[in-house]
Amino acid sequence: MANFVDTNIVVAKVVDTDPNHKLVEEFFKDSRMDIMESVYQELRQTFYEKAFSALTKLKKAISKANKMEFSSEEEEIRAIRELTIQICRETEPQILNFCEYIVKVAEERGLLLVRKRVKLLKEMNDFIIEQMSKIDRLSGTHRIIRLQTEELESAIDIYDRVRERFKDDYDALIFSEAVMFSAKTDEPCTLYTLDKNFAGTARKVLEELRAENPDIKLQVVYLLDEIEKKAE
Repeated sequence: MANFVDTNIVVAKVVDTDPNHKLVEEFFKDSRMDIMESVYQELRQTFYEKAFSALTKLKKAISKANKMEFSSEEEEIRAIRELTIQICRETEPQILNFCEYIVKVAEERGLLLVRKRVKLLKEMNDFIIEQMSKIDRLSGTHRIIRLQTEELESAIDIYDRVRERFKDDYDALIFSEAVMFSAKTDEPCTLYTLDKNFAGTARKVLEELRAENPDIKLQVVYLLDEIEKKAE
């Protein structure tokens, strides 16, 4: 059985401050994730961009803290933490989990202090690179689905038909590749997602495609609904 996952699920697995981290870890503890190469490559790109963007917000928070006075290190640490989250909420709320992640790691390492800002930047740069290696190691424990040229062409044909139904290119591409794969394999295929809107759209489009091609064996599952069902 193929257990395809979207980018949000893989991020939740890698980022331990993600609100869905424990749920994803528990759900997939006894089963392998099947990660489309498009998801894998998007994850590497977005993780890198979001993590360094979060680090930039931490740097801005430290610059602000440098102009303030504190009565204790505890007060200084709290101020830097709160300033970082505030800056993130005001400028880029969609990466809040990455900001919390970076702040948590920096605090655990005793780096949330103005006087340690040079060491913080060096260590956190190194840390982000280490996390990229962690993403790379996913290929050792989970299956990365790399499509052949003919398969990619078929997936792009599907993508061209359904693109306007999805909110962005990546959603449409992930869906199209999973549809194509499911139509050419004997194994049942499930595409898990943490995006409820994506799940709803994908199911509607899937019904239309399956009416034309009954060989499509894909089902789309909103992971939190599936976890709730198992808990009943």
